[in-house]
Amino acid sequence: MSDNREFDIALSFAGEDRGYVDQVANLLQSSGVKVFYDRFDEANLWGENLYDYLSDIYMNKAFYTIMFVSEHYAKKLWTTHERTAMQARAFQEGREYILPARFDDTQIPGVLPTTGYISLTERSPEKFVEVIHKKLINNGRTVPSEAIRKALFSTTTIPRFEPQTPSVSVISATGALVGSATVVAIADNGTTKGGQTDANGKVTLTIPTRRHYKLLVAHSNYPAALISSWDPAEGIQVTLAATENTGSIICHDTGYIPGLEGRLNAIFNTDSTA
Repeated sequence: MSDNREFDIALSFAGEDRGYVDQVANLLQSSGVKVFYDRFDEANLWGENLYDYLSDIYMNKAFYTIMFVSEHYAKKLWTTHERTAMQARAFQEGREYILPARFDDTQIPGVLPTTGYISLTERSPEKFVEVIHKKLINNGRTVPSEAIRKALFSTTTIPRFEPQTPSVSVISATGALVGSATVVAIADNGTTKGGQTDANGKVTLTIPTRRHYKLLVAHSNYPAALISSWDPAEGIQVTLAATENTGSIICHDTGYIPGLEGRLNAIFNTDSTA
């Protein structure tokens, strides 16, 4: 049969489950899905022979019927009538037509345990409607509006990394500019960025990702400085105090220090920290 039916979806449910179903119906309608829901069709239902009218709806008027299975659904006369009509349609067409959605594990006559279903346990009406949208679209039932298209893709925000270019200035305790100082920023993942200060005692570092860094500053005529936490969003000025016969150097690895005999090797503690 052609798919130019009056409704995309018909909803069959027990009155006790209306609170959930009502949200689903309104979400479907607002997204452009043609849905049969009794409260949307009150004017047409008024005065009708409901037995015949509902038989026609569930046998002929909808592309799919969602059966909201619950202990209440199994006991109601009207849901039994709706189920009988939709099962007759499913038998005639030999294709998926009844889409069970379960509030619980109640067995429904004619619905085989092997029939695929959607569990509504801990599933919000919004999430369930996303599944309905996918079902309709994947079967060519609707031209997706912007709202329905969202059911077919997801997005993840990727942070925009704008490199920071902070300057590090190094001066002596007397206010003199300190050139040729080695400056190294160390991230918590072990990556480093570094450089040497120029004649004006300044070096500009390019930091690709804003995070807190440790900052090391060393010079052959000054003891080293260690800043334990530095935000590269701001520049920093480091003042070194000279001490007689004391200088410093930054070693990125084991090896030799210029002017000294022997090799530098890290001594590790029992927990593998240097």
